[in-house]
Amino acid sequence: MTEREKFNYEEFDEVLEELKQQEYEKVALQGPDGIKPQIIDFADEMREHGIEPVIIGASTFGACGIADDKAETMGAEALVHVGHTRFLHPERADMDDMNVYYLPYREDRDLMGVLREHYEEIEADTVGLIGVTQYMDRAEPAREFLESKGYEVVEGKTGLRTTEPGQVLGCDAGAAHNISHKVDAFVFLGSGHFHPSQVSEAGKDVYVVDPYEKHIWVEPANSLDDEMRAEYARVLKHKDKQKWGIVTSSKKGQNYMRAVEIAKEKLEKHGKDVYVFVEDRIFEPDYKGFGIDIFVNCACPRMTKDWQDMAYVSPKALEMLDKAEEESTQ
Repeated sequence: MTEREKFNYEEFDEVLEELKQQEYEKVALQGPDGIKPQIIDFADEMREHGIEPVIIGASTFGACGIADDKAETMGAEALVHVGHTRFLHPERADMDDMNVYYLPYREDRDLMGVLREHYEEIEADTVGLIGVTQYMDRAEPAREFLESKGYEVVEGKTGLRTTEPGQVLGCDAGAAHNISHKVDAFVFLGSGHFHPSQVSEAGKDVYVVDPYEKHIWVEPANSLDDEMRAEYARVLKHKDKQKWGIVTSSKKGQNYMRAVEIAKEKLEKHGKDVYVFVEDRIFEPDYKGFGIDIFVNCACPRMTKDWQDMAYVSPKALEMLDKAEEESTQ
């Protein structure tokens, strides 16, 4: 596979043609760290066709972080978001304030080779087929191969935030949960533990076809239970503290204001002083020094796992305040 094929240049050519038809004079580009060299390539091609490129310097972790405000500030008429598919906000917030063109990134590693060599390690009769955007272009051949080997394959659905059937995000494993009652286990196309662990919450083992590790390994069902128990323990440890913070993001896809309202209402019901914080990119050091005892994450759910020094929990963990109050009155 050539470099041009690997980085979706054919799809970019289609986007470029649309930009030309719309007669845009200035267009912004944004993408994640791993494909920044290709962002420069895209900028060069746009310039060759008479379109002035503006590059968003900050890395993006998903289409939840559409940088249309920065693009508009620089006078861009459209934004090309490289690396991800369109993000659907579960609170129905507007994610498309300007003309945004999505150019998903497809990884060229030999995932199908791994599946063909190790498929016998999948110990389940009926499997749900899911994965991350980088490998969803392999979903159909993976399904055909598994069925040829006698597996019954249930294709994943879309989740609340996703647009590709079977696609899993770190904040949305709905593609798996929606079919969990039909399958014995999941076959996940991708790598790393973060996404498979979200899928495991559907209560089934996850067979990860990993093109980086070059084998199939298993994420056990409900593997996040220990993390959730740790969050519960954190809430109980701080249940008598007065100052609680709620953190959300100004990024459109991470700005969960309804979740903020629900968390704030619950905390105030328990007599807490509540302070709401907002920032674009959220870093733990920025929240030191306020004198807040514990923070509730109403932004990207992944951040709950990233904070190391300060107490930080998901909104779900606040149910322990109700349980603690019930136990104290018995």
